[in-house]
This record gives sequence, structure tokens and C-alpha cells, in this order.
Amino acid sequence: MYTPDFQSVEDVQRFLRYGGDAWCRPMVEEYMELVALDTDIEDIDIDELNGWIEHEMSLATKGYEEWSNDTA
Repeated sequence: MYTPDFQSVEDVQRFLRYGGDAWCRPMVEEYMELVALDTDIEDIDIDELNGWIEHEMSLATKGYEEWSNDTA
């Protein structure tokens, strides 16, 4: 599973425009809905977004591991 590490707003825009990892895309979209509605997209905090994705991916991974252990 690919986890993007955005370096710029342009990276985020390309990811949203042209697709990206199916696991991460909803996370990026949710972040944009929660944070960027009140902020011009040019002013979003890239480090905060990357941290958001990392946190959400760790929750998804933990949930999957718990599920797979319960079904084994």
C-alpha cells in the first residue's frame, strides 16, 4: 500500500485530480473537507496533512490486523 508524502500543494492537487492510492484518497478528501473548507487550498499545512494520512493509515492497519487475527 502506497502512502503519499506530499511536498507541496501542487502534489496534493495532482493526487486528487489524477487519482492516487485507493486507501489514501478518502483520507486526503476527508482532510480537505475538514480543514481546507475554511482555508484557501494554497495555505494548507502539508506537514499536518502528511501527519493526518500517517495517523489514519496506522488506524486502518491496526483495524485490519485485529480483524485478521479474529478471523484466523
